[in-house]
Amino acid sequence: MISLLPRKLAAAAFLALFAGELIAAVGTVQFSAGDVQLRGPDGRERRAEKGAVVNEGDTVVSRPGASAQLKMIDGGIIAVRPDTELKIDQYRYDGREDGSENAAMRLVRGGFRTITGLIGRTRKSNYKVYTPTATIGIRGTDHEPHFVPVPPAGQVVPAGATPPGTYDKVNVGVAYIQTPVGEVNIGRNQVGFA
Repeated sequence: MISLLPRKLAAAAFLALFAGELIAAVGTVQFSAGDVQLRGPDGRERRAEKGAVVNEGDTVVSRPGASAQLKMIDGGIIAVRPDTELKIDQYRYDGREDGSENAAMRLVRGGFRTITGLIGRTRKSNYKVYTPTATIGIRGTDHEPHFVPVPPAGQVVPAGATPPGTYDKVNVGVAYIQTPVGEVNIGRNQVGFA
């Protein structure tokens, strides 16, 4: 079966160019349940329904109880968990493995699971997930980054709640969490925290 993804992405890029903007299509929504939105760099939101094109610069916003799965241009899969905000800052792959491929995402809150595509397998150092407290990098992996923000001023973390910070659970491969004070490697079936 031939994938329609390249055709959909090419059509989206053509329409964006025709509209006077150059927007890089980086993936499509494969599945969406509940209230999931794609917020463009201009702040406008559109429903993340099946088949919707995800562009570089978009933020995937899932409300409580909602989730989505994205198929990226390099074959990677991103499963966005409920109550998550994930910005696709940069996702570059033009079909060649020449060092220009790059993935940079910003996890504002919540979590996701990803099985890395060709970028994560061939240019591991060019694949990063940024949170407000740490940077997560990979060494070829299936992993689950999660960020819990610090509560607003005047509020405390409830007893038994997950402490604020950056977490990463590795299912396959190796990842790392890096902060200004150091770096910790996370192996298979381990969870790292910063």
